[in-house]
Amino acid sequence: MTSRIGLALAAGLLASLLFLSLAREMPNGSLLAFFAPLPLMAAGLGLGQWAAVLAAASGGAAAALVGGPTVAVTFLATAGLSALVVSNRALLCRPAADGSVEWYPPGRVLAWLTLMSVGLFAFAAVALPHHPDGVKGWMTEVARRTLDVLGDEVAPQQRQAMIVSLASVLPGMVMGVWLLMAAVNAVIGQAILAASGRGRRPSPSYRTLDLPGWSVAAVAAAIVVAAAAEDGAGYLAANIVAVALLPFAALGVATAHAHLAARPRAGLGLAVLYGILVVAFLWALIPAAGLGLAKFVQTRMRRSLAGGGGKEE
Repeated sequence: MTSRIGLALAAGLLASLLFLSLAREMPNGSLLAFFAPLPLMAAGLGLGQWAAVLAAASGGAAAALVGGPTVAVTFLATAGLSALVVSNRALLCRPAADGSVEWYPPGRVLAWLTLMSVGLFAFAAVALPHHPDGVKGWMTEVARRTLDVLGDEVAPQQRQAMIVSLASVLPGMVMGVWLLMAAVNAVIGQAILAASGRGRRPSPSYRTLDLPGWSVAAVAAAIVVAAAAEDGAGYLAANIVAVALLPFAALGVATAHAHLAARPRAGLGLAVLYGILVVAFLWALIPAAGLGLAKFVQTRMRRSLAGGGGKEE
């Protein structure tokens, strides 16, 4: 038990070191900070949720000692919370009818992470000091400072239009990056543990993602608010729509992968698929989300016809 506690503490310290590389403006700091949740994910998925809690606490304490309370809170919000959600959901299991163990589906873990990313941003928006233009005003200020870093690379006549465009999508970008960071590190952490034989659960198949019914309800609700509300609420809801569609984009990619993998010359088809995702990532997500929604509806209809809708969790 002592060695496990030591591993959890070490994982937290490593995570804080990766995160602080960005705060200290180290070379490749952004890339290193992106993988800050990985040690926490590995601790939680390999040792249990208690290890994720201990690792996050030790990492937060280290971040506070080096960078102060604000850095520690940022570390816990970006790295610690995602590891707690993943270790809590991914390690859920129950006995199946055939005597095997049924593990919590990865698609539902992704849905919970999406919900958490929206909740975090909503909390941050409420906690922000008052601004005459509300949350959008703060996002405009952030967009302006971002363009200030580029200096003369942005022509003065294009500057204001770029500020408006960036501010309009900035909340979605922040939530999307948090979600991407959490999902990528969870998959890598599980893969490392499975390869080393230290995982508490077998690696799931990502070719079929089982999303909960409330995920599509969340998209519909956000669309209604975005269409009906004005000012800050409509602005945030429009960005939430984009983020809430990301699990369906993942489902669409998984569906396309499964289809191409079953066809002749699968390697070429998969290379084209992921090449398009790399080259035109944001634009490719739109048809991927449409395909994912279609797949979700098809799956739900089949379950309804078969009388096996299942219990939502």
